[in-house]
Amino acid sequence: MAAPYVSIKRLVGNSMAAMLSAVEVYNKPQMTYRDEVTVMLVVNAWELALKATLRQSGRTIFYPKQRNAPYRSITLNDALGRVASGGLWPSPLDGPALTANIKALSEYRDRAIHLYNAQGLGAVIYPFLQQNVLNYRDFMLARFKRDLADSMTWQLLPLGATAPADVVQFMRVDKDATMVAEVQQFIDELRRYMDEAEAAGSDMGRIATIYDINMQSMKKMTSADLVVAVSPTADGQVVLKKTDPNQTHPYSAAQLLAKVNERRKGRKLTTHDFNVISWKQDLRANTTYAWRHSNSLTYAWSGDAVKHLSSLTDADYDLARAEHKRRPRA
Repeated sequence: MAAPYVSIKRLVGNSMAAMLSAVEVYNKPQMTYRDEVTVMLVVNAWELALKATLRQSGRTIFYPKQRNAPYRSITLNDALGRVASGGLWPSPLDGPALTANIKALSEYRDRAIHLYNAQGLGAVIYPFLQQNVLNYRDFMLARFKRDLADSMTWQLLPLGATAPADVVQFMRVDKDATMVAEVQQFIDELRRYMDEAEAAGSDMGRIATIYDINMQSMKKMTSADLVVAVSPTADGQVVLKKTDPNQTHPYSAAQLLAKVNERRKGRKLTTHDFNVISWKQDLRANTTYAWRHSNSLTYAWSGDAVKHLSSLTDADYDLARAEHKRRPRA
């Protein structure tokens, strides 16, 4: 028995409808269970879009049929894996970063039933949702020539009685130890997805973006913004706070250079290439890329540094070498 026929056009249409419904639900002035319903629709939109991508490339979206059982379509995680392994992410988009964003929302969806008492958790998931809509628009436009902006206005603002929450949040959850543990595990999963993407040198701005009251993109979020300290005794308070750079800048110079050479196209870079480009661009003074403890002589480097150095061409490094050679000497 052949697998059921699935229309690519219908998958794309239903995916767009799910994403538009998610935006509409989130922007309703009075809506209970808002975050949960929105995330469910967003995740569904991506699952349909990824399956449409696989169908468009001639790949199956079903598992092998079992005897006396109906065909089962693949899960979201399998769809993400097959799109990545098939090289089906559109060229300018960072597949690992988009995957981390989608998996973060999927994790929230899967845990929603356990997190119903975690008031304020929506402030944590909002940056992922905001960036997800932008990622989705770029993906659908590149893959299917369908622009989400044609069906909605981009002038919607999350107006409310209080200002948007900052990254550093104080949330109150049920004092029950199980509930505190659930919140802790959820934050840990978000950090794991982000750490993996950051370690791969992915575009962290594609995972979560924080906006100010004017909706101007202010910064990109890293896993350092999602560290949670749980205190079961202090009124069940959960504190999100920034962590030390040891977690955000995990690479030595040698490890950084190895990762850059793995990712970039062109000649293999040497330690001298790394030193002269760091000198020319003053990378060690940029905390996005480099961090040094006050008692240490060496610097630690971030996933952003991997991405930046990988994006430079051989000509960029050759120019830095030439300028370094001509520099005035003491």
